[in-house]
Amino acid sequence: MPKAAIHAQTDVGKARAAATNNGSGYSVYDPVGQKIGIAEVVFANCAGEPVYVRVRIGLFGRPVLIPVQFVETDEKSKSLVLK
Repeated sequence: MPKAAIHAQTDVGKARAAATNNGSGYSVYDPVGQKIGIAEVVFANCAGEPVYVRVRIGLFGRPVLIPVQFVETDEKSKSLVLK
């Protein structure tokens, strides 16, 4: 999926707005506020809408896919918070 297709999606909510900025490098926090990992990649569907964020978690950086509808974005701190 070309990045241009992801960048074109700007009006689909705060969590998806982070995905339009590729979301990579964002810190990811659980609902309690503890850091659980770093966002690596945003995966989009065939229409270019962001669907999943791949997050590296744990000591060995195990990758996990998180659906974007379970994520809120804080653009100021460049972080994603699980709902």
